[in-house]
Amino acid sequence: MKKITFTLTALLLCLYGSAQVGVLDGGFNNPAGHLIHPLDADNDFGQAVATHSDGRVVVASYNNNQWFTLTRYLSDGTLDASFGSGGVAKVRYDPDDNAIAYALYIYPNNTILVAGYTWNDAGGTGYDFALTRLLEDGTVDPSFGTGGWAVTAIGTGTAIDEARSLAIQADGKIVVAGFGNMGANSNDFAVVRYSSTGILETGVGAFGGGDGIVTTHINSSDKASSVAIQPADQKIVVGGTSNAGATGSNFAVVRYNTDGSLDAANFGTGGIVDLDLVNGGSGSTDDGYQLVIQPDGNILMTGMSKAVSASGSDVATIRLTTSGGLEGSFNSTGAIVNRTGSSTQAGIAIFNNNTISNTDEGARSIILQSNGDFLVAGDSDGSSPDFAFLLLRYHSDGTLDDTFDGNSNGNGVLTYDFTTTREYGYAITLYNNRIYFVGSTGSTPAGAPKNTLVAAIQYAASPLPLVLSQFYAQKQTSKAVLQWSTSSEAEVKQFVIERSNDGKTYKAIGTVAATGNSTITKNYSFADQSPLMSALNYYRLKMQDVDGNFKYSKILTIKFDGQLTANMQAYPNPVKDLLQVQLPDGLNGTVGLQIIDMQGRVVRRNNLGSDGNALNTTVDVSTLVQGIYILKAQAGNTTVITRFTKQ
Repeated sequence: MKKITFTLTALLLCLYGSAQVGVLDGGFNNPAGHLIHPLDADNDFGQAVATHSDGRVVVASYNNNQWFTLTRYLSDGTLDASFGSGGVAKVRYDPDDNAIAYALYIYPNNTILVAGYTWNDAGGTGYDFALTRLLEDGTVDPSFGTGGWAVTAIGTGTAIDEARSLAIQADGKIVVAGFGNMGANSNDFAVVRYSSTGILETGVGAFGGGDGIVTTHINSSDKASSVAIQPADQKIVVGGTSNAGATGSNFAVVRYNTDGSLDAANFGTGGIVDLDLVNGGSGSTDDGYQLVIQPDGNILMTGMSKAVSASGSDVATIRLTTSGGLEGSFNSTGAIVNRTGSSTQAGIAIFNNNTISNTDEGARSIILQSNGDFLVAGDSDGSSPDFAFLLLRYHSDGTLDDTFDGNSNGNGVLTYDFTTTREYGYAITLYNNRIYFVGSTGSTPAGAPKNTLVAAIQYAASPLPLVLSQFYAQKQTSKAVLQWSTSSEAEVKQFVIERSNDGKTYKAIGTVAATGNSTITKNYSFADQSPLMSALNYYRLKMQDVDGNFKYSKILTIKFDGQLTANMQAYPNPVKDLLQVQLPDGLNGTVGLQIIDMQGRVVRRNNLGSDGNALNTTVDVSTLVQGIYILKAQAGNTTVITRFTKQ
């Protein structure tokens, strides 16, 4: 079974059946598995995609009306009416100024960070980096930046400056990458850093020498399209294309130290890797799009490459070492080669979709899986009648995964042709058992508008979901009462309650039959009549399906040590991943539990039911940034508060 992640609001248990991977998921816009959404009368297409922790899907679309346009869908593909106007939110820095969104990030508190560019009235005809944060309902958060926006000019006058990607540091600071026009039609990589509240980082010792901005010139017109933060040391890695738009363009990767200076001593040549994906010694036109950083620090980046003599481009993926050299063990020979009679450098994977036609392929998005394998997405020409979505899955060594066979070709290569018009794929994201793939359809026949296209693809075998929305315990004098709720069940047999005195060796102390199949909330409870009175009680649920598959819940702890405390307790403190919370007795009815950061923002919330007795629960804080947080519980007029530190 697939690894699960517990939050205070939801725990997803995937119990797998036998359906093919890579097929469209009919549970999304039933039964199609995809939807076409014309947002405007003119052209629009999905540019970025991200998901909330509960599975709602947010898509940022480029459109000719030029607003930051975001659409939110429920997991079944219907529009989320609580977002924007009927599921669509359109915002601008200035109502009269055009704006385009290119990147998304969703915080644990469900606010949405959006980056792109906006028209610059002051410059007359230029664009500036634009960053905003939306509240959960799709309105601009006025506490962010200045009036909800952070707008930054990179070049001067009529410069065209475009933000294309964003990343969040461990301390919450926001890094935005793209390119700035520095004059004479020359673009440079541009990186800007803001505080977590959207304020440009300036002053002595600030990022970029004090103005919060770093630009890097590589070779003529350089365009950054992706940024990532190295977890170990928080260095900033930016990828894109050097000499963009010209024959002989290259994959380019730049690494910066945390202060914005080039990591000249440790990466590439002076902190820069400018890579020509040579094809048979004749050179190539190469465009890099998105990169990811592996746990070992190596860098994967995908895009497209076109040999000088070729009529079309191929998907190209590279892997760099931590020092910026091509990683030679990528594939057993150092490369995947599908170009007839050609060869490539070690560390480069070139893919030409000969299975449908030797024409034109390109990739714009890459996702690293937990096992080291990775997905690459873009589009491919040659399917009837024109371009189609293209999805590849590679093993960690760079070989195609032939178990990824949703359309029965069995070679790790999937194409999706939804209509009789062209379809272009731009971005993917992975949520539990689905790959969400967004882009556009349209443009043929000539003059036909493009529309946003969203597809849901089964990432693994068809899931039978059990969503555990609550799991907590109450200490009642000489017994412990465990309570849990599910919001969805499919083919679930039972819950086995297990207890341990050391958190290592567990024994079953009871079972509770499951409803089995349900799409509404079901509540369960179990009373441990003989808890350990002189040791800590560790409890977990073993959740089983009808075929005998099972998965465990997270662990709750209760200690019977005499008098109940009147204060809320949270431990371990400091905490890295899981925070155990003990609520005192006296909180009756609905208990609202909130985690609040030092800026006063609620970053986690949940409601628990209590009969007034002491209550225990577990909170997953692994995704919170490091710092001090307030934990607040309130029932009616009674409030208890404590603090904890996230490592």
